[in-house]
Amino acid sequence: MRLLLRTAAQQWRPMAVGTSFGCAWMLTQAVLPAAVGEALDEGVLAGDAGALLRWAGVVLALAAVTTTAAVLRHRYAVTNWLTACFRTLQQVGRHTARAGTGVTARLPQGEVLASTSSDGPRVGDAFDVTQRAVASVLAVAVVAVLVLRTSVPLGLIVLLGIPAVLVALLVLLRPLQERQRRQRELSGQLTALGTDTVRGLRILRGVGGEELFLARYRDKSQQVRAAGVRVAAWESALEALQVLVPGLLVAALVWAGARATVRGELSPGELVALYGYAAFLTSPLRMLVETADKYARALVAARRLVTMLEVPPRLADAPAAELEHPAAGALAEAASGVSAAPGELTVLVTDPPELAGPLGRRLARFDDTEGTEGTEGTDGTEGTDGTDGTDGTGGATLAGVPLRRVPVAEVRRRVVLAEDDAQLFSGTLREQVDPEGRRTDAEVLAALEVADATELLDLVDGGLRGLVTERGRSLSGGQRQRLALARVLLRDPEVLVLVEPTSAVDAHTEARIAARLRRARAGRTTLVASASPLVLPHADTVHWAPGGRVVASGRHAELLAREPAYRRFVTRDAAASTGEPGEPGPRGGTGALTVRPRRPVPAPLPEEEL
Repeated sequence: MRLLLRTAAQQWRPMAVGTSFGCAWMLTQAVLPAAVGEALDEGVLAGDAGALLRWAGVVLALAAVTTTAAVLRHRYAVTNWLTACFRTLQQVGRHTARAGTGVTARLPQGEVLASTSSDGPRVGDAFDVTQRAVASVLAVAVVAVLVLRTSVPLGLIVLLGIPAVLVALLVLLRPLQERQRRQRELSGQLTALGTDTVRGLRILRGVGGEELFLARYRDKSQQVRAAGVRVAAWESALEALQVLVPGLLVAALVWAGARATVRGELSPGELVALYGYAAFLTSPLRMLVETADKYARALVAARRLVTMLEVPPRLADAPAAELEHPAAGALAEAASGVSAAPGELTVLVTDPPELAGPLGRRLARFDDTEGTEGTEGTDGTEGTDGTDGTDGTGGATLAGVPLRRVPVAEVRRRVVLAEDDAQLFSGTLREQVDPEGRRTDAEVLAALEVADATELLDLVDGGLRGLVTERGRSLSGGQRQRLALARVLLRDPEVLVLVEPTSAVDAHTEARIAARLRRARAGRTTLVASASPLVLPHADTVHWAPGGRVVASGRHAELLAREPAYRRFVTRDAAASTGEPGEPGPRGGTGALTVRPRRPVPAPLPEEEL
């Protein structure tokens, strides 16, 4: 409720204007029967042409006001709906950006997708119907007063009958809301199951589990369909009752009015006006029931959105007095022993390779709560070696300053992490490399050259202005990876952390990228997590980190000579890969677990070709 009220407070001006037009729209309709009745009594029955003309003018003026107010009310209703919907989605988007992995750690990705796609519009529905609800209440009150002035018994029928009708309809609304809630839960579960299945489709095919998950998805979708049918049955019944129950009230009011007219208690004009009141009342009554329904749905949607908004960010700036702005220096983590010296190309070799991803996220400060040996765990306990990550002794540092004491915005500007699962979106090829449009075409082409991705200029019709399909589906895995590498290289950060940047490309391409990367990043700090024998010779320093802790450092040739475990790991005859050229294997993070022979190391290329 607080979320809805705060959203309303943020757009109170258009809400107030829309409500004003809504009230004008409903009130002119409410008093129209009275004007028609007066025209009948004073003009037609009394034979007074002047009175008839005067009241006809009043009816025409009311109709004009009704028409104008209806147009403007609808315009503001749509404005309020869109504003509330997109304001809510923006708020959720900003919070999930701040919370980062905290959201997906607590909620399934499918649930997040379902909430942002359906809950935002349902919150907007409450702001669309509010102005009509206020106008309906005011119109019902005015009609009740007019009927009481005509006849007290008939006015009591209105005053007592309308609450009874609303109570009856709202009681029937309860089972519908419960069925809607259940259908919404099942729909979220179905979306989550579909998302997880698609993400793991390659693994499912590899282990023969595709049909099993397909059957689970089919069963779950049938549950959603059955729940939807139950919701539709109640909705159709409620729609029918919204016509029937107010219709019974109208029939009772007209019957009592007709008998009063026969007894001479009402004039023919008052009877016509009474019928007009009764016919008009069906509209505000239906709007009030619709309001209750949409408010209930909006509360359910807001509750789900609040679940996401309550996820605490995993990153937060330290108090202003403790913040520091370090000079250029080494990026390091004491717990693992990893260090990337300023201006050098450092390569990290971890065994198993999957440890490089979490280590890279810690070095780029993606999660203040992620614990490692020597750092504070998520439960707030100290690390196994007795150090406490909160003071930075076991966490990542830049120029000796703990990253937790550096403003998050500054960390993002100076230290950029590029993992092996970077996403592409629909747009031009240029927008994939330069999303913000701040660089020249020459700079974009230079980044593509370093990433050995210039072939895409011919592959995509229109070159840099050519369109890339959503998620880069028209490109191979290696092409997507090189395009993502060009994007991060164009940013040219002070410190660049790359996790398996060449895991999906062939050997010759990998050799070219390794050589070009060293030249392009000259004078900048670069840390690459890779065990490729084509990348390692280009490194100024190689860290050998079995189990995620550095046990040896030096040049690639030196480690080959003095570290047997390192030599076996980087020169093994069988390397994990998918067996499909151009597609990422376990080093690339897809999770496929097939084996193929190690790629042959090509002969060094001439310098001019590099």
